[in-house]
Amino acid sequence: MQQLNKKKIIYPLLAFAFTSLLALYLVYFVYQSQVKYTVSLVDKLALQQAENLQQTVESDLQFIGAGANFFHATQAEDWHRFPIFADEIVSSSKTLIALQWMPRVEHDQIADHIAKVKQTYPFYQLYTVPKDGPKTLGYIMPNQEAIYPASDVYPRNPDNFKALGYYSSRLRFQLVLDSIAKTGHPNVSDKIRLLQDGLDRNLAKTGLLVYHPVFDADHSEKLLGVVIGVIRSTLYFESIVNKTATEQELLVKVTDLGFDAEDDPLLYQSEGWLETTGIEVTKMVTLPNRGWQVDFKLDKKATDNEQYVLIGIALAGLVIASLSSYIVLLLVRDQEHLEALLDIRTQELQFLVDHDSLTGIYNRRAFNRYLTDKVSQQTCFSLAVFDVDRFKLINDHYGHVAGDEMLRHVVAVVQKHLNKGDVFVRMGGDEFCIISQLVEREDLVRCLERIGQAVANSHYEFDGKLIQCSLSIGAAIRRTENEEDIMQASDAQLYKSKQAGRNRVSIAE
Repeated sequence: MQQLNKKKIIYPLLAFAFTSLLALYLVYFVYQSQVKYTVSLVDKLALQQAENLQQTVESDLQFIGAGANFFHATQAEDWHRFPIFADEIVSSSKTLIALQWMPRVEHDQIADHIAKVKQTYPFYQLYTVPKDGPKTLGYIMPNQEAIYPASDVYPRNPDNFKALGYYSSRLRFQLVLDSIAKTGHPNVSDKIRLLQDGLDRNLAKTGLLVYHPVFDADHSEKLLGVVIGVIRSTLYFESIVNKTATEQELLVKVTDLGFDAEDDPLLYQSEGWLETTGIEVTKMVTLPNRGWQVDFKLDKKATDNEQYVLIGIALAGLVIASLSSYIVLLLVRDQEHLEALLDIRTQELQFLVDHDSLTGIYNRRAFNRYLTDKVSQQTCFSLAVFDVDRFKLINDHYGHVAGDEMLRHVVAVVQKHLNKGDVFVRMGGDEFCIISQLVEREDLVRCLERIGQAVANSHYEFDGKLIQCSLSIGAAIRRTENEEDIMQASDAQLYKSKQAGRNRVSIAE
């Protein structure tokens, strides 16, 4: 009898406890549905804002291209009319603050060039700012190379006059020239301090430069000069915040993923971004030579009405718990099943934290951690970077589904030729990295050439067609370098492989 009484007490209590727990889980799942719906709304809004940003940037690129076309389509004796033409261009854009004309000037033409420009700007003088050095007057190029000095600017005001006479003596400017001369497309810089703001290195980097080539009308491969569009980039991103704030209180972070932005990739970040946790959506803005990652974050996941719905569901669960212990027991069994599914999903999410969802190999987050650990431990290793040659053509010709299959195929082939302990990473797009324990140049050369040949000799079938690709590989052996230096060394070798014709391996000496 005593045992029976205990059961009469324990079973209802257990049933009530189990049903209450199920009610809590039900609240959780409804909450997740609400969050999913909110994420969908935020995703659409983020897509719209990213597209608006893309269109704004492309519009500026077209304006700057129109400025370059002026010099391409007119005779040199008419170039002094540039401000008349540029007035309408600059006034048509809220973010384009200036257009600069930088003609190509050979070493033996500098004196004549200065004298000619001084007819318009009597204060004109050449100067440059070497890397990590102060402002330096005059011509300092070591091998009498041609320079591209700022020789005209619009609007003509004191701030823009600061840029007159400036020419770049840095290597990255030569890389920009090589790129625009080869492709004929404009080149967008990483974030910089604008000369219009001054030379103080403590000033915030709030600008971008767009380099647009100007070719000789009679000799299409001859570069006459460069038109530079000076853009106040913060206006791009502040406009996103202003537009989204009326519909959702979104925070925005913009990261530059392009060349030479690794040391300071953050273009813009809303106040309170780091302290805010919530729904986060990522979109991409693609420029001619670089990409921007635009992250949107929403702090409040559920409205007041949605919270009332959750409370109502919880109360309903408590009522059900008091009515039927049998139903509660059935629901508890369902709950146990749901818990198992939840554990599986949690493990999947934990896997995705450090792995690429498309290929299954490590992602950039894991790469940064491995690289930092190895450098901090003073470990010698080699870093190889590679990407798929002309991958965009595969996407354009066969479609993005074929491009994704190509990336999976490349990963499968490369994995067969990796050494034990190698860390294989997808950095993004068609760019990959290998952190290898090989530190002897000959061993590294053999390994990377074996990988390159294996990919080039392989193919995969898509939609009844055999598709092949090749890799351009660059590598460097780390002895004492820090993370940034070893990455730059490897990227430089990758660039060298591409310049040498692709489908090859280049290793830093």
